[in-house]
Amino acid sequence: MRTIFYGIAFAGVLAAAGCKDTNRPLSYTPGEYGGKADTKLNKEQVDALRQRSKRIAE
Repeated sequence: MRTIFYGIAFAGVLAAAGCKDTNRPLSYTPGEYGGKADTKLNKEQVDALRQRSKRIAE
């Protein structure tokens, strides 16, 4: 009988652990991006991306 009780209690704890709020938007506006703004790439990052794309294209 104890095993069944512990099993039910353990299942309850697992179920409750999945109910936390994860700081995500709960409502959405269609056609509007709600995330953080992108940061600009510096010249070195742009050059590195260009070099990678040239290697792929070859």
